[in-house]
Amino acid sequence: MSLLNVILTLFLIMDPIGNLSSFQTMIKELNPKRHYWIICREMLIALAIMLIFNYLGEVIFNFLDLSETTVRLSSGLILFLIAIKILFTAPDSPRANLPTGEPFIFPFAIPLIAGPALLATIMLYAHLEPLQSVMLIAILIAWLLSITLFFLHAPITRILGNNGLMACERLIGMVLVLIAVQRFLEGIIVFWSNYTIENA
Repeated sequence: MSLLNVILTLFLIMDPIGNLSSFQTMIKELNPKRHYWIICREMLIALAIMLIFNYLGEVIFNFLDLSETTVRLSSGLILFLIAIKILFTAPDSPRANLPTGEPFIFPFAIPLIAGPALLATIMLYAHLEPLQSVMLIAILIAWLLSITLFFLHAPITRILGNNGLMACERLIGMVLVLIAVQRFLEGIIVFWSNYTIENA
């Protein structure tokens, strides 16, 4: 995996552009002076969760005796379900049931930013990537790109408008479906390769 590939994948799964409208909904009744404080706090919480799963991923792999095939298939399935909910808004999705008032951890930091699909992806990549420094750099760059977009939420919303944000959200949803299907197929290929070797 190239560093750029990992950064792009993590950034797309974080989906900051798609989450802009949800963020705007949650903060619309709050004092604008608190917006940047909320962004910093929630994004730092999300970053901490991502780093924990990055460094403890191998421990979780070994403790639960998870195979690479299991994580590839499950992360692909989780990502596919999330992408489908982005493309076709479901009544039980976090974006459709946003709580009123200032968000604290839920639902902004978790699961909108550091959701199950992202954490499973980080665990998988941390397991596959021999250099921890590569994963750390990728997480930090993807996180910095995401928090920058949230800091610029007001001008981005003015430029794109609600329809533009919705179009971007659907586009990213389609890309996530492609990533999910690829992840699932990779899991099947790994499973078949291991099965072939064991029964050779």
